Amino acid sequence: MSRTTVTIHPLDPEDASSVEAGRAAARPAKGLRWNIEARASYDALMERVPPVQDVVFESDTVAGIAGLWVRPVSHRSDEALLHLHAGWFHAGSATGYRHLVAQIAARAGAQAFVPDYRLAPEHPFPAAVDDTALSLKTLWSTPLKNDLTPHVSRRTFMLAAAATGGPE
Repeated sequence: MSRTTVTIHPLDPEDASSVEAGRAAARPAKGLRWNIEARASYDALMERVPPVQDVVFESDTVAGIAGLWVRPVSHRSDEALLHLHAGWFHAGSATGYRHLVAQIAARAGAQAFVPDYRLAPEHPFPAAVDDTALSLKTLWSTPLKNDLTPHVSRRTFMLAAAATGGPE
């Protein structure tokens, strides 16, 4: 029997000022036409998220998709999170989102993988969707690895995604 639980947490008051600062920084670009040159500034904006202590970042691949594992030092080895970064499938990167994902992973006590899926326009639709679906399918069906045991059965798997460009 499968059990699915969805939990939505309210914004932590301690995070409210950071969220508002991010919105304020992004506001001038809202509605502007996107171009490849904007990727660097987009990642720089995301890197303004405060870093977390005791989190290890490790470049890796899942199903041939390059990405970044974000592992809090004290994570539960049988739980994982797949985080799909924002950027309309045109921008964003695992490196740019590492601090945000570290915040999520540390609070969840789970390791997280952020795929660097292929971006448009260099890789037209559905390349990014294919990459994210393959990452999800692989992580869902493959036992996780940790430092202590070569393969540990996964008990809990979470999917998180960031979205930008929509109405606020």
